[in-house]
Amino acid sequence: MPAVENAHCIADLKQLARRRIPEFAFDYIEEGCNANIAMQGNRRALDSVQLQPYYTDAYAKPQLHTKLFGKQYDLPFGIAPLGLSGLVWPQASVMHAETAQKTNTPFVLSTVATISIETAAAHAGDNLWFQLYPPADREICLDLLARAKSVGCENLVVTVDVPNPGRRIKAIKSGLSVPPKITPTSIWQSCQRPLWSLATVTHGLPQFANLTPYMDSKTMAMKDAAEFIRTKLRDVVDLAWLEWLREHWQGNLIVKGILTAHDAKAVMEIGVDGIVVSNHGGRQLDVAPSPVQALPNIVAAVDGGVTVMVDSGVESGIDVARYLALGAQAVFAGRGFMYGVAAGGQAGSDRCATLLQLELEQLMSQLHCSSPQALSKHLWR
Repeated sequence: MPAVENAHCIADLKQLARRRIPEFAFDYIEEGCNANIAMQGNRRALDSVQLQPYYTDAYAKPQLHTKLFGKQYDLPFGIAPLGLSGLVWPQASVMHAETAQKTNTPFVLSTVATISIETAAAHAGDNLWFQLYPPADREICLDLLARAKSVGCENLVVTVDVPNPGRRIKAIKSGLSVPPKITPTSIWQSCQRPLWSLATVTHGLPQFANLTPYMDSKTMAMKDAAEFIRTKLRDVVDLAWLEWLREHWQGNLIVKGILTAHDAKAVMEIGVDGIVVSNHGGRQLDVAPSPVQALPNIVAAVDGGVTVMVDSGVESGIDVARYLALGAQAVFAGRGFMYGVAAGGQAGSDRCATLLQLELEQLMSQLHCSSPQALSKHLWR
């Protein structure tokens, strides 16, 4: 029996991942920014959310299906965008796409994932959403939008909370960078993880597959990818930029990184279809509030005018339930699915989805709650 089948919670997957991948790759998943205050705050805030059962209410088996933007999904959670996924395990994003297809859940492909939009669509089908890091070059942006449209992607997630890179101390100390540096330390750590090393040698160093069409012959090498990203990929997103994007994207437009009612109302007024309340898992702004703190005010402010989703800090199906009870219509998990592929490839990714589902079903059954949409009445106030 594969080891991941003996994992009974995401914490088990995390421990398996720690033993299977090099320390620098594990740190890339686990770390927040600066002193990790925001990341730790996410955990404390989620643990503070309590749910109350109604044991005298009629019992019905929980049904987990959820409708988002006109499509029905089997579960109220999805896979958050994960950049440089191939560093953790080759073809990690393909595995996440496969999990999404099997479970009929959303999979959000990052601009800086290590598979292309076209490859992701081949594996995820119409469960593919595309997360855009806004290029400063508008022609590149328009081409990315056209590519997403051509494969049938209807949901575009634009990230607004990365005006500059997060300061991640372990990555700085380990020399983890784009492109990955080969150092005595990284070689030693890789030698201690022979399965990872063999897989990486077999597949080659990870590439930014979505971006290679826009690189000239000199910048096709990974060593120049960082400069390309710095000069052409990232632009600071403000309301004017979002208005331009709204004009040029005819599908559902979702803004990720919202933490205030002010920003939620501003993007709603320009016609976005959804928001993801998020502090980037504590990886960008160490003084940021947790989405747990921000979510109720945002839900009240938009008053049903946009679809409200959330990510950051999800480590269990109980955390999914907590966010749903606070008013989110869907929840996205990132680190758990990355620990899954690091722990056991495709089986580990699938196991993460199974664990979230089992934990959510058990909790809802215990609460006498029959649907994700009804969890809000179980919030202990």
